[in-house]
Amino acid sequence: MFLKKIACFHISDPKLYSLWLLATCVLSGCAPEELTYRSNELHFASLSQESTPQQIVESALFAQNSVLELFGTPDSPKWPDGITKAVDLEKVMRSAGPVGRNQAKVERGLYRKHCIQCHGTSGDGKGPVSALLAPYPRDFRRGSFKFKSTPIGKKPTHADLVRTLENGLPGTAMPAFRSLKLSKDFAEDIDALVHYVRFLAIRGEVERRLLTAIANEVDWTELPLQIAAKVADSWVAADSFSIEPPKLSPASTSADKSAALERGKTVFLSELTACSKCHGIAGDGKGMSQDFDDWTKDWTIRAGIDPTKKAEWKSMKKFGALKPVIDSSRNMTLGAFRGGGNREDIYLRIVLGIEGSPMPAIARKENDNPGVTEEGIRDLVEYIYSLSDAGANSAQSN
Repeated sequence: MFLKKIACFHISDPKLYSLWLLATCVLSGCAPEELTYRSNELHFASLSQESTPQQIVESALFAQNSVLELFGTPDSPKWPDGITKAVDLEKVMRSAGPVGRNQAKVERGLYRKHCIQCHGTSGDGKGPVSALLAPYPRDFRRGSFKFKSTPIGKKPTHADLVRTLENGLPGTAMPAFRSLKLSKDFAEDIDALVHYVRFLAIRGEVERRLLTAIANEVDWTELPLQIAAKVADSWVAADSFSIEPPKLSPASTSADKSAALERGKTVFLSELTACSKCHGIAGDGKGMSQDFDDWTKDWTIRAGIDPTKKAEWKSMKKFGALKPVIDSSRNMTLGAFRGGGNREDIYLRIVLGIEGSPMPAIARKENDNPGVTEEGIRDLVEYIYSLSDAGANSAQSN
């Protein structure tokens, strides 16, 4: 319960972070994971429920070994020949492997030092303390990331992941590394970690796609490299889909501010946006809509399993499933926006949606299609910003 409670706060203080690492170590027994990438039995089990447990394990191991030939091990990662270089292997190797320093005194093993307790060796979100956290740590292997500058269905940019590592995710156990001042090589550390997260995401998605092919009885013997090439290309292409939000500032007069907030509230409560159905009329997260995220739906609803019925989902626990948890709508009055709390960040969440979550991209008015105008979106941003503690405090000081 201690970790559940501490995960409700944004870990940005170095002393609290040290306490957090100590607590995770103590509660998990400080037992290191095996230095192998864990096979994705859960994904195959969700695709082929008629298979026996032995068949599931064997199929997952086949895929794991195929991906091992392409990407190597946690101690000795490698990159497949003949496909786009979507990561810098030297930076990947700096984050991978055991914690220590090279002859030039440059720290190595960054992922194992800072990330493995929550995200696990494979980046599967199944680190030693994962089940104790709320929300669960992210599983990178779907290749889906929530807080980014690209549309749903596209990969995050390198800068998007840098921003997440630097700023953390308020309201979760994901710390703000910028505040922690990891080392004098902070920028290089963050860059290396981002390359390794990309590496784990690519490796994991290739494994998932290969398992899908096996479950569908497709001849998969020549597929691994082809799949790897497609996944790598999708990451390289991310920058071309990135959206730069407009610079947003509050209105210059009290009257204009009040008018903008009133218009924004109307948009928030409208049937067209349906914001209040999830976030509640007061923006406190107490709406009627309750749903699961895509990481949970992946192995439950899409596999014909009701995540609200333990009798159905508990059969998947032996393959690595964690208890399904509702992806609660954000309480905007707390000011803890996980994707960033400034106006530009809120704008992106509204316009792009939040991938993997029940939060869709807003319907925008284009040509004769019904939707919200650009002015309406800006008013909505201002209204949502005003709901947060930061917005309320800013309004009081102006």
